[in-house]
Amino acid sequence: MSPTYEGRTQDASSPILGAGWWKKGAAIAGEVVGEFETTNGKCYQIKLDKPATVNGNQEKNVAIGNLAGFNMALQAAGIGHLEPGDKIKVICSGFTQTGKGTPRTDFSIQVNRG
Repeated sequence: MSPTYEGRTQDASSPILGAGWWKKGAAIAGEVVGEFETTNGKCYQIKLDKPATVNGNQEKNVAIGNLAGFNMALQAAGIGHLEPGDKIKVICSGFTQTGKGTPRTDFSIQVNRG
């Protein structure tokens, strides 16, 4: 008999840590458990080591994605993207004016793969 798989959208749902959530010094750490596409690009789901407060709720799972500073930090780390199983630490290191009206959120990223 072949195996049966079941899943629910709610089990994979995670609040996205958009630019508005980040403040200088804010940090998260955890394990990448998946990824999904949005209209703005790829997001990575992260199971946090310690819950984070998002919209007044303590969240154990969050998503982070298509923020220019985040993608730039991944490129600077020499990896360009995250993979399930990666252990990551992300710290907001500040903001840079881009001349486009909204400052870029800057990050320091540490990834342990393998």
